[in-house]
Amino acid sequence: MKWICHLLFLTGMIASCSTVEPKENTIQIGISDSIQKPKVDSLQLFVDHYDKFFTTSFNISECPGAAVVIVKDSTVIYKKGFGVKKLKSTDSVDVHTVFRIASLSKGVTAVLAGNLVDNGLLTWDQNIRELVPSFTLKNMEQANRLTATHLLSHSSGLYKYTNTKLIHKGLALDNIIAGFRYANTVAEEGTTYAYQNAVFSIMEKVMEAKTEITFRQLLQKRLFDPLGMKTASASYESIIANPNVALPHKLNRYTNKYTLTTIHPNYYNVVAAGGINASITDMGEYLKALLGYRPDIISKESLNVIFTPEVETKGNSSYVNLWEGVTKSYYAKGWRILDYHGRKIVYHGGNVNQYKGQLMVDPENNIAICILFNGANQFNGPVIPTFLNYYDFYRDLTSRR
Repeated sequence: MKWICHLLFLTGMIASCSTVEPKENTIQIGISDSIQKPKVDSLQLFVDHYDKFFTTSFNISECPGAAVVIVKDSTVIYKKGFGVKKLKSTDSVDVHTVFRIASLSKGVTAVLAGNLVDNGLLTWDQNIRELVPSFTLKNMEQANRLTATHLLSHSSGLYKYTNTKLIHKGLALDNIIAGFRYANTVAEEGTTYAYQNAVFSIMEKVMEAKTEITFRQLLQKRLFDPLGMKTASASYESIIANPNVALPHKLNRYTNKYTLTTIHPNYYNVVAAGGINASITDMGEYLKALLGYRPDIISKESLNVIFTPEVETKGNSSYVNLWEGVTKSYYAKGWRILDYHGRKIVYHGGNVNQYKGQLMVDPENNIAICILFNGANQFNGPVIPTFLNYYDFYRDLTSRR
């Protein structure tokens, strides 16, 4: 693949580099001078070379549009839009252009749950049927035992993607929940990972019952507004009405050509699982909370809980298990957790309506990245492992001084 050749080329550049000019779209991080010779700012070098990798790979891929944000500690050190919102136009993606973030919504839902726990409005062991009595399964005893943790960790014991067809039919969440009475269980709750969308979104009704506020209002009031996520929303109507939106594009795998498609309403009926819209600027503010710098939004204690593994994913998550350095993978509450070179990495990907998204948090090094695309592409896979490889290289460079 072309991106591999480019990556090898950049690796050679990194090994021989000494200084670089800071990019216009990055923040220079305290480069200090020595009397004898200037020191290299490793973080700035890292940002600059990741920008080169991403820019060249993006151009090779011919993906219509993308946006990237990197946060170190509590500071946005890189934020940039790439390409166009729509093919055959000159309307460029900027840092305020809105994308669908797809299943990155699950992590947002977990953060909202943590906010409610911090404020005494929810518990992680909250029984589901106590608050959503319309929910049941063929195995009524198991339905009666399910908790918030089981829903958030995809460990309810149901077959993967249960009732996804009802989502695609456009049913309201209440009607989707009523359909679970026909669903069979395949494992005891809390023992087996099976990825879900409809099951996960029952958390909307749990939170609404505890607060008497709609899920969309909770997102706005408790997350979007206080975080300063000014263009974030959680409805089809909101993204359609926004004039600054990256439109979705479908990739033909045989011709490697993109065609414009339309934003569809699917998954806005399960907002908690995949119905949030945001710009990369919004996501930068969100990353600060994930790194623990917004205790008014979610405490470090609740962050530790949602980042604590609940169930091993094993072969169910092969695309991350194939990353160099990953030895095991788990699902926590709304997040994938990876054992990566001896440290914990927090990660999630998203895919809906031709939009792709990835988000990674490295808690040990206090750095996080989010990448959003408006079309599938061949380098979507390596963008996070390359980020980790580059960052570790520059971290080692600093430690050797």
